[in-house]
Amino acid sequence: MRNPDSQSPVFLEKEQGFSLPTKEYAIPDIDISLQPIRSFKDLFHLKALTRKIRSPIVKNIFSARVINLRSIESLKNARRSLEDVYFRDYETSIIHIDDMHSINVDLSYEIRELKKDTYYLEHGEDYFIDYIGKLYNKFDQHVRRGLEFLDNLHFNCFITDRDGTTNNYCGHYRSSIQPVYNAIFLSRFASLCTDNPIFITSAPLKNFGIIDVSVNPENVFIYAGSKGREFLDLDLTEHRAYIDPVKQVRFEELAAKVSELEKNPELEKFFYVGSGFQLKFGQLTIARQDVANTIAEEESINLLHNVTNIVREIDPDGSVFRILDTGKDIEIILTIDGQNGTKDFDKGDGLKFIDSRINLRLDKGHHLVCGDTASDIPMLEAVLEYTDDVYAIFVTKDAELAGKVAQLCPNTLIVPSPDILLTILGVAALTIKRKKGCKAPGIFL
Repeated sequence: MRNPDSQSPVFLEKEQGFSLPTKEYAIPDIDISLQPIRSFKDLFHLKALTRKIRSPIVKNIFSARVINLRSIESLKNARRSLEDVYFRDYETSIIHIDDMHSINVDLSYEIRELKKDTYYLEHGEDYFIDYIGKLYNKFDQHVRRGLEFLDNLHFNCFITDRDGTTNNYCGHYRSSIQPVYNAIFLSRFASLCTDNPIFITSAPLKNFGIIDVSVNPENVFIYAGSKGREFLDLDLTEHRAYIDPVKQVRFEELAAKVSELEKNPELEKFFYVGSGFQLKFGQLTIARQDVANTIAEEESINLLHNVTNIVREIDPDGSVFRILDTGKDIEIILTIDGQNGTKDFDKGDGLKFIDSRINLRLDKGHHLVCGDTASDIPMLEAVLEYTDDVYAIFVTKDAELAGKVAQLCPNTLIVPSPDILLTILGVAALTIKRKKGCKAPGIFL
């Protein structure tokens, strides 16, 4: 990014879309033009470009600066390029894996979130909330209940999952670049209403992980990947949990053998759809289905059998690995010692590891825990070991999961979509009585 000389404010011409001085103004050094999207490489490159556009937009908003109109046009061009995939292939989305193989993909997330961002930037927040409110049944009621739920509360820890909780599900993890509106709502809440805002996700921390798909300003969130086995603190220092060297050798052997599956033309697609292939710290994930169920069930089951056989070959007695099949992803996790023998490492273990390194004061509430699946419950259980001053918001339509969360935590709110949770958090940060939170440098609020 180019940073103009901060010693003398310079006004840019109106036709360039600016009306404020450019002092400390972040201007993206790229523009996105209309471009053909033929392959996953094209798709992921385009989405990476949108991150380079979105990050400075978020920075400018929090610095009380206007938005470069060229940036908005770039986001529109990105959306149009993706929409052309539909038109080109007669309402099917064909993406090529190689010269011989292609697959139908669902690009609705990418297109929808780009539409939301441009609407947010062109019309402002009030109109934007009206806009997304029309997309969901009983939106106003859910938001009103959420604001009442959070009224006058300041949180020591805000612990949240990402995908399906604060971010809408995407068919391809590498495409799930955080939208601008999402970053504004979340970072505002984290900065003004919390002391320790933490993302805990099963995705990697980086290469390619949560850091690579986020556009929140720096120093706002603690980012924890691999279910908390690795994390980046607010000072941008990276921490990693201990792994038994013997188990690490087995894990590297597993990673090498699963990676080899990509050379099989019939299995190559699984390295691109959904979560793709994610090599994490102490954990490996490979997708066997995406959110749109574009993979034939027989092929999906075949991959599961292949991966299971590899695990059994390396770990015949099941002491080193645990296999978790979510129906969408196959997760293979290094075990740790538990009270009743070996167990898989969960997000509760990850939270405790983070606390051991930076002292979250988990015995001091209030705490807010947000999730959307059963894999997020260990985060809630871990906090409840320290205090009952805990609040939970889960994004789910699963009555059984909602009941389990409410049974664990009486202060529970259930909402049906990430956008509703985001709106609750974003509006709550502007309306509740609050003390000063953990406001990051450069955020003008």
